[in-house]
Amino acid sequence: MVSHSYMKRLLLSLISLCRRLPLKKYHLSLFMLIFILIAVCHGIASPIRPLGPVDISGTVSDLTWVPEKKVKASRGMSGSAGRDRTIPPHFLITLRDFEGVDPQTVVAMTRYLDWSTFKDEGKDFRPSFILLKINHTDQNYLKKGMKIKVNGYTVRGDEGGTWTYFTRIDII
Repeated sequence: MVSHSYMKRLLLSLISLCRRLPLKKYHLSLFMLIFILIAVCHGIASPIRPLGPVDISGTVSDLTWVPEKKVKASRGMSGSAGRDRTIPPHFLITLRDFEGVDPQTVVAMTRYLDWSTFKDEGKDFRPSFILLKINHTDQNYLKKGMKIKVNGYTVRGDEGGTWTYFTRIDII
């Protein structure tokens, strides 16, 4: 990603170059097209499409607890990646025998957390699991084999990370 100030300097340099060179109108148009392509290719920070809230129930088949982590800002990045941030302690859980979410949303929510999952699946694919990120400070809160219902689960984020929210978890 490229910062807004870098893009502004690049545009001003292109305009300055155009003024110094004896260019025809179509050359100027070509320079502007190149600038737009550079801006699009390098991108400006944008959030991922929010998903949810949904109520998801299922059986925990796998889980990993991840402790709190401090992440330094990436120089020149916009959005959350451009700021120091703290990723809260959380579980990454795999739910099987789940219900409450349509297959397309399952694929999208899971891929927000692990982009390589369900990568080559077709349009009519029916996933057998969903991956959820559940923020929680107690690493003993959830266990394999538990049946749970996650109420109001939402996924959001940008290039700096993925954030998930829920209103409550019911252990069934």
